Amino acid sequence: MAQHALYPAGPAKVPADLTKPRRSYRRQAMLAMLGLTLFMLGYIALGICFGMVSVRGIEHLMARFDWVRLLVTVCASLLTLFMAKSLLTVRKGGNPGGIEVSAEQQPELFAFVHQLADDIGAPRPHRVFLTPEVNAAVFYDLSLMNLLLPSKKNLIIGLGLVNVLSLGELKAVLAHEFGHFAQRSMMVGRWVYIAQQIIGHMVSTRDWLDKIISFISRTDPRIAWVGWLLGLAFWSIRAVMDSLFRLVLMAERALSREMEFNADLVAVSVTGSDALVNALHKLQAADHGWQTAIDVARSEAGRGKRLGDLFSAQHITMDAMRTVLDDPGYGKPPAAEEGCDPAQHRVFDEDMARRPQMWASHPANRDREDNAKACYIAADIDHRSAWVLFSEPEALRQQLSRDFYNPEKRDELEPVAEQDAVMRRFSRQSLHPRYRGNYLDRDLMRNFASLDELLQTGAEPGTALASLYPQSLKEDLASARNLDIEIATLKALQRGELQPSGGVIRHRGEEIKKDDIPRVLKALAAEHQQLAHALKEHDALCHRSHLQAAASLGQGWQPYLKGLLGLLHACEHMAAVVRNEQALLANTWLVITADGQVGYFEKKRMLKVATSVGAVMETINQAMAEMVPTQKLLAHFEIENWRDSFPEFGLVAVDKHNWGEWCPAAHERMDNIAGALEYIRDLLLDDLIEAEGQVEQMAAGELESRAAPTAPAAPPSYPVLMPGSEHQLQRRLDLWNRFQLAHGTLPTLARLLVSIAIVGGTLYGGWVLA
Repeated sequence: MAQHALYPAGPAKVPADLTKPRRSYRRQAMLAMLGLTLFMLGYIALGICFGMVSVRGIEHLMARFDWVRLLVTVCASLLTLFMAKSLLTVRKGGNPGGIEVSAEQQPELFAFVHQLADDIGAPRPHRVFLTPEVNAAVFYDLSLMNLLLPSKKNLIIGLGLVNVLSLGELKAVLAHEFGHFAQRSMMVGRWVYIAQQIIGHMVSTRDWLDKIISFISRTDPRIAWVGWLLGLAFWSIRAVMDSLFRLVLMAERALSREMEFNADLVAVSVTGSDALVNALHKLQAADHGWQTAIDVARSEAGRGKRLGDLFSAQHITMDAMRTVLDDPGYGKPPAAEEGCDPAQHRVFDEDMARRPQMWASHPANRDREDNAKACYIAADIDHRSAWVLFSEPEALRQQLSRDFYNPEKRDELEPVAEQDAVMRRFSRQSLHPRYRGNYLDRDLMRNFASLDELLQTGAEPGTALASLYPQSLKEDLASARNLDIEIATLKALQRGELQPSGGVIRHRGEEIKKDDIPRVLKALAAEHQQLAHALKEHDALCHRSHLQAAASLGQGWQPYLKGLLGLLHACEHMAAVVRNEQALLANTWLVITADGQVGYFEKKRMLKVATSVGAVMETINQAMAEMVPTQKLLAHFEIENWRDSFPEFGLVAVDKHNWGEWCPAAHERMDNIAGALEYIRDLLLDDLIEAEGQVEQMAAGELESRAAPTAPAAPPSYPVLMPGSEHQLQRRLDLWNRFQLAHGTLPTLARLLVSIAIVGGTLYGGWVLA
């Protein structure tokens, strides 16, 4: 087939066995198939057993009618139906949103995609959807028939992805997706996935059959006991199947890792070893850029403005981040040093690297890079923009951007230039490059228990104002961010919320065991504390130095700066307190409703927490009422009297009658209050940095001295939350809920034994009585 003009050329030399499944792949595939086969045989056998009880009961009823036998037969028939309906379920792929396009509308794109699928040996996509996200994926319908016949594949291409990748990198990403369906042993993965959907449907779905049982259980006790028994039997069957399928998933996870590596090699075979790795590196910044663009769009919508092209905003955001971080290479794969062997060059560090959102369930980026370069395939990357594949790309970008807004209010919004909207966010004084990112996503005052502590921290100021933000600060901030990621990741691994790639935990280039995590965390905590203390002293030095200069200037500048610092301290801590209480309320709600039922003691616990949260929010309410904002802040919100306009909590007291409605309402109200405090904090921070800049210029004679604005004031008292003092949220359910939901080894074994006993007893009793 002739090569399409926009189709990048592949590598010149590719080993014939590059994409051949490795021995580990074949071994995991065999284990997954064995587990799946045993599971399906057990499932079908159990359904047949209930069916045989039903048939036996019908035969006996035809010979001689008996009410007990009729009841047992009806129950056995319902259990047979319960087992059968899950096998017959169909899971529709659904509509991913965005725009569905055809070959007539996008001829270049379809020619590209079809040639790529043909080169790889994968089926051509049945339908193609364009969505706004940073994503690419294949989805399809699932049913029992797909165990024998493959379903038609549909392709999703996120234009947020297209917006940041070159043509060669997009080819690599799509080749990875198609690579799954070019693998012969992909059929094993498909079978495991389909079985997972079937069991997931049976375990979690509550449909008309469950409603019938629930209705019977609420009738007269002389009849309700039948519903209770059936409900217990349903629970037991679900528990047995869920427990057994977890064994299948253990094998499937190991197979999934091998399949991802193999799909990467399929991409390498048509694009070389570098294109996919470069795409992975770009996607981390692309995720952040897209989410920031969305935040900007929402913020502008609140001002009555509408962005016409969110993808342009994504690009502008990424450029702005390079300036703020003083890092020209942000979002760009680092080039190999001159003379370096390209097979040895690594883009990702050997650690628990963050994966981009679209591949959050995949192996670690460094593992994928090592796999792609184990047999290095050299190939030029086509650096043309991926947009060349699309007809009328501007119209597509504008249409998807337009669809982001509420259709009923969209036309009421006034268009605004993307550059203006994004730079309104990034032109903040606190994000100027001279500050080396010191105020980017950092709480300035959270490490200080009070303003007095800030004024007493560190040595007496002596550094020149112009030298307060050295180059070394950027490195310290980067180290602090990396430490935060390391600690959060290790804690998540320790709690079991994250699973390490391939079952191996890698930290700073070394493999560690799960039992080693507490030791490593202790060492990291000491390192973090030392670095945090240094940054804390630097923050104090910066603001004390400006206060000292302001005192020399007079004209009210020192009280003004001190008032801004105090009010900033109050807003940061109160926002943290509200978020902390909100997290406690949400955590308690999730825990007590985990099993779908709320008992007496669970309700009592929820009421206790809600009452405590309500009391804290009343304290926050009182403190916010006593704030004295700056005139600039009042003008920004277009209000004259703060006491009449600040966001209040304003809910009635919680009690045993209204707690079910009170908790969601309180959570929403707390979100609004915390958001308002955080927004005010950002405005105050900019005012503070601007005022300090003016003090610096006036002290240096670069600006004519003038009187300061009226000083703001923090409330006389307000709750403070120091880092590390947050509520200890419940990470594990209580024993009863863990038993019901099979959380942990012992609860899982206990539930399995109890449910097997109930199912076995049900079958035996049904056979005897039928």
